[in-house]
Amino acid sequence: MTASDIHTPQYFWQQDAARHALRAALDADRLATAYLFVGPEGVGKWAAAQWTAKALLCEAPERGNRPCHECGGCKRAAKFTHPDLHLLYPVPKKDDEEHIAAFLETKRDNPFAVIEYNRKPNLAIERVRDVQTELSKTAAEGGKKVAVIGEADQMAPNVHGILLKSIEEPPPNTHFVLTTADPGRIPQTIHSRCQTIRFTAVDPELIAQRLVDEGIAAPDQAHMAAHLSDGGWGHALRLCDEESVAWRSDVETLWQKAFQPQLSDFIDQMETMFRGGQKFNETVQAFDIWSLLLWRDARAAFASSDTASASMATPSLDVAWSCWKILQQGRATLWVNVLPRSAVRGTFLALRKRMGLG
Repeated sequence: MTASDIHTPQYFWQQDAARHALRAALDADRLATAYLFVGPEGVGKWAAAQWTAKALLCEAPERGNRPCHECGGCKRAAKFTHPDLHLLYPVPKKDDEEHIAAFLETKRDNPFAVIEYNRKPNLAIERVRDVQTELSKTAAEGGKKVAVIGEADQMAPNVHGILLKSIEEPPPNTHFVLTTADPGRIPQTIHSRCQTIRFTAVDPELIAQRLVDEGIAAPDQAHMAAHLSDGGWGHALRLCDEESVAWRSDVETLWQKAFQPQLSDFIDQMETMFRGGQKFNETVQAFDIWSLLLWRDARAAFASSDTASASMATPSLDVAWSCWKILQQGRATLWVNVLPRSAVRGTFLALRKRMGLG
């Protein structure tokens, strides 16, 4: 870590290998023309891309002090207003100014943020061509030009050739930083022309501890959010907002009511949860929560030999394992056009049957 990195925004957290690789390349003036940052969502790939862009556009005379975070170049890059910084990221519609503005505002405030939409986002060919046109021009400030392409795996196939041409024959002083959580969807022709920097999932215990230390969540909530985050700090933060906490509370309540003798309370709770929308992403998360609750209750039952201490009866490891498989099967049905409410209802009826509750 250099002097310029001290007391500055934390662009790397628990990603020492990535930080050391980029820092060494910068100090040696050997930053690659094109990078591919690979790793789970929320671990800091966009944050690292923002750091790289700032380093390239920084006006500090000594490379060892870049990014300085204080010069005009750094400040404008941080605000996404630098004329030689070009950003591409998937949104639901190519001309969706509202979502574009919201994305930029969110990432300015927190580069680790994970942004989700109700519709599948994509990187439209028109937006890629616009950036390609801008990169072909002389740098507005006579230095480097940087293109950051977030979630590059969301490009349509007809966009790959345009991007490949730009990377193969880059305009002078131009650098590309692509990020992806799904490198298998990046064509090998592009992959092979980028230097790959890998980002890894963070230990959930470290995430939970940081959530508690920073006063973001109480220990129980922090533990749940951390284990649902897939090792991504950005995911964990999103899971701690008021809406997510309220949803998880409803999910846990539904779990508790599902195994009562009468199903009326369960049905009422489910109808309340799914009122006003299908909630695909939230339902995926709900299945993950129920899997965690299943093993929590199983451990409690095994430890105490008192199934009354848990929300559900788990008399044997065999039954717990069977219930877990039922949950995974229910989760999988969400991707085959089964309505979330139907997937939940069918899953819990199967769980009750496996546990002999009828």
